[in-house]
Amino acid sequence: MNKLGLICTFLSVLFLINSQSKAQIFSYPDSLYQQKEYEKAALFYEKTYFELSDNQSDNSIFSQNEALLKKVYALKKGKLFVEASQTCQRFNYQNLPDSIAFKYRYEAVVCGFLSTQFEDCLSQIKQTRYFIKDTLLTNKLDFWEILTQASLGNYDESKTVFKHYSTLNNLTINIDSVYLKIKKNKFKNPKKAQLLATFLPGAGMLYVGKTGAGLTSILLQGGALAFGIFSFSNGYPISGFMTGFGLFQAFYFGGIKRTDFMVAQKNEMIKQQNVELIKAVLIPKQ
Repeated sequence: MNKLGLICTFLSVLFLINSQSKAQIFSYPDSLYQQKEYEKAALFYEKTYFELSDNQSDNSIFSQNEALLKKVYALKKGKLFVEASQTCQRFNYQNLPDSIAFKYRYEAVVCGFLSTQFEDCLSQIKQTRYFIKDTLLTNKLDFWEILTQASLGNYDESKTVFKHYSTLNNLTINIDSVYLKIKKNKFKNPKKAQLLATFLPGAGMLYVGKTGAGLTSILLQGGALAFGIFSFSNGYPISGFMTGFGLFQAFYFGGIKRTDFMVAQKNEMIKQQNVELIKAVLIPKQ
């Protein structure tokens, strides 16, 4: 056998040994995963990761990354998206070719979005585009960036990426009409709502669209104020001050605080509606 044949044989044997070793390492957690015991599988993938951590060879680092990746898959199946996103932060990108590094970075993006950590997701997208120069790989991030930018309320940026995505994938979508609908979904102004709630109790809630809560707030504050005035005018100043005006003050400041919460809640709901509008055209119905 010539020298080249010996080298090929040696490499083949090495590959078989590594494959067999890798299969043995992951056999138990893989079996748990197959049995849909995802949380338990994730725990044992973590155990495998630490067992590999003593060896800092390139092959061991690859195996550690694979253990973390399998843990991420298990956590995603168990809908533990925050934990999956946190696990993605532990990937080691040292000396990895772009194709392998992208696999791990892509999971970090997906998990960031699924865990609704949109700022972190956008950061992961930008890092991936910076470190990996192969646009055939990074173009796959467009889908997630469209949704992430929209989830953050960055509609101009989302629209720009959507147009790029549409061109690459030969989509026939009227993108301008989608974002025109989004533009019509007006967000509520927090300062305006607070100003209304301050000078006209209940008006801030009415502005947000919470008619029932707004009318209730007006009645409660009006009733408490009326009770206080009535008590004072009938010779019960302590009762009027402690009960009437005390309740009015509690309802008044509580109403302002409640209005702030309602504005944030309403604007978040509008954001979700806008993302759903984009999803409706971005993800074809099966």
